[in-house]
Amino acid sequence: MAIKTPQGDIVGLPRGTSDFIPKDSIAIEEILEVATEVFRRYGFSPIITPAIENTATLSAKAYGEESTKEMYLLDGGQEALRFDLTVPLARYMAMNKDTPFPFKRYQIGNVWRKDEPQRMRSREFLQADLDIVGVSDQRADAECVAAISEIMWKLGIEDFSIFVNSRGLLNSVLDSYKVSKDSQAEVIRVIDKMHKTSVNDTISRLVQLGLAQTDAENMVNFITWGSTNEEKLGKLEINAPAAKAEASKLRDFLSLLSNYDIKGSVNVDFSLARGLDYYTGMIFEFSVVTAGRRSPSLAGGGRYDGLIGMYSKSPTPAVGMSIGITRVLEMLRERVGSEVGRKSYPQVFIASIGKENTAYSIGIASRLRASGIYVDLNVAEKGISKQLEYSNSIGVKYVVIVGNRERESKKVNLKDMSSGSEEMLDIDLLIQRLKGS
Repeated sequence: MAIKTPQGDIVGLPRGTSDFIPKDSIAIEEILEVATEVFRRYGFSPIITPAIENTATLSAKAYGEESTKEMYLLDGGQEALRFDLTVPLARYMAMNKDTPFPFKRYQIGNVWRKDEPQRMRSREFLQADLDIVGVSDQRADAECVAAISEIMWKLGIEDFSIFVNSRGLLNSVLDSYKVSKDSQAEVIRVIDKMHKTSVNDTISRLVQLGLAQTDAENMVNFITWGSTNEEKLGKLEINAPAAKAEASKLRDFLSLLSNYDIKGSVNVDFSLARGLDYYTGMIFEFSVVTAGRRSPSLAGGGRYDGLIGMYSKSPTPAVGMSIGITRVLEMLRERVGSEVGRKSYPQVFIASIGKENTAYSIGIASRLRASGIYVDLNVAEKGISKQLEYSNSIGVKYVVIVGNRERESKKVNLKDMSSGSEEMLDIDLLIQRLKGS
């Protein structure tokens, strides 16, 4: 909601952006803690790149015309806000040619797209990426998928589905249905959005792109047919002989992935394309399917063996995936509502009665903080009732009340805000009690 300043100016958020209150911000930090821990355990190391890149870097041919239109250009147009974290990685690799391979990198940061805002789609959003550069072996692909799978599971999204396809396989299918090279990029974008629209609408759009009605119908029926992965791959080999080699690669990948403890279902999806033009091989997407409807992707990515070479002039294979952090938060919100995230970090609030007890309160806070306990300390001229009201509003479980009696006895009064019970404790026992809770 926009507000007016005293000067009459309208103050509000730009479209497609959000403020995050402490509760949501804490939830985001906790999501990132889970992701970061898994990234590190899988052997990935962090890098940091600027939010601003040269427009020439971001508008490279492999990036695709659609994404170029969605860039936020800065004053003069020579620079722009980064659209994702993958192209900056490609530029980074070109500028750091002595990096040893394989290079396993993760990065967390905001990206910006001038897209039409809608459910789970913002113009500014937070991503967590992991990539393996310098390796063409499918074992690298499997490592990325396994890491993201573990993150989803640890976050409590246990019913996720992993959709898998190959851009090479998809191109072979298009060749089998005689889709011209000039039309393939647009056809792929239409196919990629099949699960968001009706079959008839998809067929109509394909016909508009130059496919014969019968070819469009047959291709859509082929892409959507089959229930098991083996059924889909078997029909592919019969109906699109040119795709046999790609189908074999996909089978090998599924076999490789079966060696991991993947919790979600793994599904071959011939409609999956991922919109960006730089993907060259295996592509992946994580979503939740409810009553036959697929959620917006929570994570996705794939192999992009040609992108880094555009910047470094040296062929460099790479594969990577990205988690949409704010999308994950929205998914968790939809499932458990207000239970997502705590209101604040402190375990305890120290309420002091009278200025003469300020020094004693600070001393207690210092000892608790040194013991690793998160502490909020009264810093305002408020009576004890207002301090308790404040403690309750930020969701603190315990309040340490300090008055003359507590200071003189070198103890504290610990109040449990849930039960209302109180007890006098010395500082050492207070520390034990709080750590135990």
